[in-house]
Amino acid sequence: MKFKLFFAIAILWIVGCYGQEISSNKVFKEIALVNGIEFINPKYDQPKFSCGFLIKYNNETFAVTAKHILKIIKPEKMTTLLLENYIKKWVLYPLNNKSEIVICDKLLNEDKSELLEAKSTYDNDWLVFSIKQNSSNIIPLEIRNTPLVQGEKLYVVGWTRTMENGSQRVYEFEYYKTISNRILLKDILVPEKFGGLSGAPLVDENGLLVGIVSNGTVDPDSNKKFFSPCSVTNLVTFMENRKHNK
Repeated sequence: MKFKLFFAIAILWIVGCYGQEISSNKVFKEIALVNGIEFINPKYDQPKFSCGFLIKYNNETFAVTAKHILKIIKPEKMTTLLLENYIKKWVLYPLNNKSEIVICDKLLNEDKSELLEAKSTYDNDWLVFSIKQNSSNIIPLEIRNTPLVQGEKLYVVGWTRTMENGSQRVYEFEYYKTISNRILLKDILVPEKFGGLSGAPLVDENGLLVGIVSNGTVDPDSNKKFFSPCSVTNLVTFMENRKHNK
């Protein structure tokens, strides 16, 4: 009888462990957000869609998420990177505290000549917004300005599509190489499904921003596909040009 009871408890413990979401033990301050998007046509509204974060640059704070998410949720007539006449309101908030809202103002990299369906959307896979109001306690990220080192640990912070609440999750990777502006990573501690992490920040051990979760890239040397966030190099160039053009 005692053996049966012990066996039953052991089975429940194993099932419970396997049912838990795999994530890293690395802890960061609250830095992750999710998007809440209101369209002029409410049938396209997205109360919770993918991830985002804040950055601090030249003593200003901006909101950032992935550009390619617009491919997935846009109205059919919205063909270019122009939000006017389609999107009424764009906010970001931490999933574990929905009252802490960041209200976006202008899409700074808006471009009516850029087609959303073009493959080049993934080349610079970021949207950067000025901020109208920030009632959150989220920490804006600083951007790393030193090269990545092969084998160093990097982390994605956010929530997958199936998560409806709870604190931010941290997933662990190893830096492999950079191809153009794509950062190829080796998996260490990752979710079973990556869906919903688009737009989440990729940070180093010290919490400095190095990339934005985007898509996958095939390494031409090994012909293997790697999870590959978009580098922030061109985002930095964009922000610098914007500063000089003011």
